[in-house]
Amino acid sequence: MRKTKMYAKDKIKNIKTDVIKVPLKKTWKISLYSAGVRYHIVVQIETENGIKGYGEVSPSPAFMGEEARIIKNVIDQFLTPQLIGSDPFDMELIHSQMDKAIQGNGAAKAAIDIALYDLQGKILDIPVYMLLGGKYRSEIPLTWVVSIQDINSALEEAERFIKIGIKTIKIKIGTDPKRDIALIEELRNRYGNTINIRVDANQGYRVDEAVRVLDKMESFDLDAIEQPVAAWDLEGMQYLANSLKTPIMADESVFSLEDAYKVIKMRAADIINIKIGKVGGIYPAKKIAAIAQAANIPITIGSNLELGIGSAASIHFGISTKNVLYPCDLMIGPDLHEFDFIDPSFSMEGGIVQPFDAPGLGVKVNIK
Repeated sequence: MRKTKMYAKDKIKNIKTDVIKVPLKKTWKISLYSAGVRYHIVVQIETENGIKGYGEVSPSPAFMGEEARIIKNVIDQFLTPQLIGSDPFDMELIHSQMDKAIQGNGAAKAAIDIALYDLQGKILDIPVYMLLGGKYRSEIPLTWVVSIQDINSALEEAERFIKIGIKTIKIKIGTDPKRDIALIEELRNRYGNTINIRVDANQGYRVDEAVRVLDKMESFDLDAIEQPVAAWDLEGMQYLANSLKTPIMADESVFSLEDAYKVIKMRAADIINIKIGKVGGIYPAKKIAAIAQAANIPITIGSNLELGIGSAASIHFGISTKNVLYPCDLMIGPDLHEFDFIDPSFSMEGGIVQPFDAPGLGVKVNIK
């Protein structure tokens, strides 16, 4: 049995931010944008007793309106002055202070939030999941995400991850309906019912287009349809949720607790994709998961292509949260980049991921 250390009161002494440019192994393309590099923000929070916690996010500006270089300024100019001298365990107060300092900017706040949880776990000598309710499950089933590319390349990529045991393949769609349908059909023909197929349009369709295209795709037995129309178009999401037999998943429509409430109240989605770096961190993610659970709505955990630090935060969240009932694409970032910030990296063998049990996020940060 793990023994928890007694907490000797400590204060935040310093917050350091670094922007790190990491090349991708190949172009990442979705309906919103394409990119060959990713800018990551790594946050280090140090206490007066010399304990350090790390956070990381890497959103794209087209997806979130935030990017690492912007986030650095937000943290340095707006958030850090509010947090120096704070108790790192005062999460409700800290999030309230950050919200008062600047509206929105969920990724910047998430980087701070993740670092604080890493810090708390190290102070108490326990893994982060024990701060979140303990283990509900010991492992998380994974999804692999295939970005927009030609059909043959997409099939080759899917095959590589199916071979290591991943059972759910998510296909990015939304720019070319004929190509999208042909790829889904070929994937189903090749693998039959041995895999689940999920599609993600990233807001790529109007409602009229979505009805026409997705009605055809449904014949290939989809696991879920993610964010088919614009994030703001909750009426359109609601219409599709009522019209199609495949569950509709909200992603870009849920950036906050308030967004989640609106989606749930309207029944504009059957599933919610929670991204730690999108919603402001682990603390608000647990709140969103709770109101979804109260409405009997399952969740999945997505990725903004974070590397090991950010991915670790998502893993701890998933391990400790009951209604994570759909396979998660929280591990796509590390494999898509040329290098990572942690050593060793997480394994995806068998189509699952497990947390490291060391204190905090459990990862060894290795930034050169």
